[in-house]
Amino acid sequence: MKREIKFITRLLIFYSFTSFAYSQNTKVAATTNIKSDSANLKALVVKLLKWHDTDKNSDFEPLLKNPKDSIYKGIDWQAHKKRMAELEKTNFFTKNFLDNYQKIAIHLDNEFKQNKTKYAVGDLPPYDHANEWCNCQDYPSNIWNRLKIVALKIKDNSATFKWTWGEQFLYSVKAKKENNIWKINELEQFNIKNFSW
Repeated sequence: MKREIKFITRLLIFYSFTSFAYSQNTKVAATTNIKSDSANLKALVVKLLKWHDTDKNSDFEPLLKNPKDSIYKGIDWQAHKKRMAELEKTNFFTKNFLDNYQKIAIHLDNEFKQNKTKYAVGDLPPYDHANEWCNCQDYPSNIWNRLKIVALKIKDNSATFKWTWGEQFLYSVKAKKENNIWKINELEQFNIKNFSW
């Protein structure tokens, strides 16, 4: 009986140590993954901003019904098609982001065609509150060094976070892992509510 008790006691002690070691290894792995994912998400945002910094094309290019008009009557669908191809080619965006971008274009086209808003030639777009890609007018000169990922939450293959360069500036992003690569799923300002009047 004493031997059985000793055996059971040793077994329980062994199990406790094994379980503790496993939980510690799991915590270390989770911390390592968060650091790696955070670095990858920061790299994605930096690539996005560098791409946009050199990007010369417009989002949601308007179209005149005839050259003498002074008010735009819709979206230039040829220019928009090229823009969609450019966005796809970057490989920065999920299908969900691209679908949402398309929905915004359709929405704007309807708004212009139905005269819900007037966009006069020579004026800023009526939805031009700030640059949608960063919700800013300009970047600080050393943004690549200052940019940080904060409030990062990851569940399965989805992440939510904000990027900042300090100065109480925050921009919300949702990302999704596709084929083990993080891509942008949503950007705060590419929301159809920001294009409605």
